[in-house]
Amino acid sequence: MLDKETLLATHAHRHVPLEGACNVRDLGGLPTADGRRTRQGVLYRSDTLAHLSPADHDRLHALALRAIVDLRTAEERARAPDRLPDSLPLALHNPGFIPRGNVEMFSAINAGQMSAEDAAQAMIGQYRNLTLDHFEEYRTFLSALLAPGQRPLLFHCASGKDRTGIAAAIVLLALDVPREWVIQDYVISNYQRRPIDLFTHGAAGPAVEQVMAADPRYLEAALQSMVEAFGSIDAYLAEAGADREARRHLRDVLLD
Repeated sequence: MLDKETLLATHAHRHVPLEGACNVRDLGGLPTADGRRTRQGVLYRSDTLAHLSPADHDRLHALALRAIVDLRTAEERARAPDRLPDSLPLALHNPGFIPRGNVEMFSAINAGQMSAEDAAQAMIGQYRNLTLDHFEEYRTFLSALLAPGQRPLLFHCASGKDRTGIAAAIVLLALDVPREWVIQDYVISNYQRRPIDLFTHGAAGPAVEQVMAADPRYLEAALQSMVEAFGSIDAYLAEAGADREARRHLRDVLLD
């Protein structure tokens, strides 16, 4: 894995600076196995858009966004609704979900009942649950991306790391972006973190760090669960809405 400075320098051209969001990047500019590149200016990943400034609204206008996919639950959206410019015509898709065991994990960490390794193992379980439990939500995301008039599209959750990270991996793998580059895109979230308000003073720092981390082991666990359950990542992608025809369409719209 690349060190921090090399990683950020390699992907600096993909960073989208916003005042009210910290983990925003273009999924364009990545290589594919056949020597092509993902197209820039079509698909973006982000953390929450609940704190956008007027300058950020201008930036979204410059990106010419046409759709937002919010992977947060209804409760999360009610607590911190996206602050989007009224003047920008956006199609809004809300296939929100939370991984199984998430609430119990946060409760245990806040009670001081989880070590760092316990938290890491819980996160690995979370990622396995995300890939296996949420076909329909990821299918909705892919359907929105493929629909006419929905691009450029931005998708996000709260931190832009977990639910969003797997959504990004699904798209990039469907485009035949090599696994090492998919992992790099994921790990960038380590260095563009948003503090979250779900931890109490009883939460131990090492356990919190494991939850906040974009640890390659987590995404690798998600990919391995695809293989174990479906025989291959390609078979998983087909089940999740990226069958051969959909992948051909994705390549048409997302590759140079």
